[in-house]
Amino acid sequence: MYAGSKRFMDKRLPQNQLPTIVCFLFFVFGLPLTASAQDLSTPPTITTTSQTNTKLPFELLICDYVEFKLARVNTQGEVVWEHKPPGKVWDFVLLENDRIVYPIITDKQEVRCIDFDARVQWSWAYRGECREIVNITRHRSQLIVSGQQPPQAIFLSFDGKIQQRLPIPAKYKHHHGQLGNVYAVAENNYLAQLWGEGTALEIDKNGKEIWRFQIPPYGNRPYPVGTIQDLLRLDNGNTLIACGTQARLLEVTPAGTIVWEFDGSKHPELNFTNACALQKLNDGSILVTNFLRGNSGRGAHAFRLSSQRKITWTFTDHKHFTATSQVWAIQPSQPSGKGLK
Repeated sequence: MYAGSKRFMDKRLPQNQLPTIVCFLFFVFGLPLTASAQDLSTPPTITTTSQTNTKLPFELLICDYVEFKLARVNTQGEVVWEHKPPGKVWDFVLLENDRIVYPIITDKQEVRCIDFDARVQWSWAYRGECREIVNITRHRSQLIVSGQQPPQAIFLSFDGKIQQRLPIPAKYKHHHGQLGNVYAVAENNYLAQLWGEGTALEIDKNGKEIWRFQIPPYGNRPYPVGTIQDLLRLDNGNTLIACGTQARLLEVTPAGTIVWEFDGSKHPELNFTNACALQKLNDGSILVTNFLRGNSGRGAHAFRLSSQRKITWTFTDHKHFTATSQVWAIQPSQPSGKGLK
């Protein structure tokens, strides 16, 4: 557990603070989505391979990209904290001192850091620096935000000071989707998600290309835009890719060979719609966020894959969440930065 988190663990949100939420147009895909009023007194449905209950194996921090809100769920399945920023939010990172950092689409275009009392600790207004920032990751004591137009990884200290910029050779022309998550891997290499190109790209510290893999077409799904939403370098040197609108996961070797694939066809209960965020958990399993864009109301918001690639747990809560872009398990931090977004 992160230091200081216990002070708000038993905080509950009064029901009378929850008006009916009218959702916005989903600005990436232009899909009209609707959410009903939320009842935080009713816990979500949590399923495992053997039982259904309301006990979670860990706390969760969740971003809902339809309601544009952040929420924390305790191990009893109760929403104990909720925050609606004044703009669109897709991604976040959680720091050890109970701070959340997230890009937000406002008139100033900002990266904000808040505490769990929703007090702004710092804000970086980046308009003029780049057109848009949607994604953020962290590595050790640095934040990595993904600038678009121009495409660049911007390294920030935990107090919001710019430390470094690294140009990313992305070719997608539109600013939205030019550059997604950027992760530090190996020694001074970086693994980038090129959403608009459907491509995983590894570069060195100077921006030189080291490795590239483009997601292959799949059925009649749109291509290549949106076919990669996240990626994760595995301990065996392979790369796990969340293939976005293709609704599948791929494990790819450095030689570009696909050695494992998961498409959800044998698990219709997932309603696997958009393979979104990936998180490596402390036990070696992978937490996968299922972004239910335009297909909400049924299926799992997230599921856990064991090291044997078996589904061992799912998270489903359609009373409180519509389409989650990130379902994040709160675990003790690891000095190496592995498993940290």
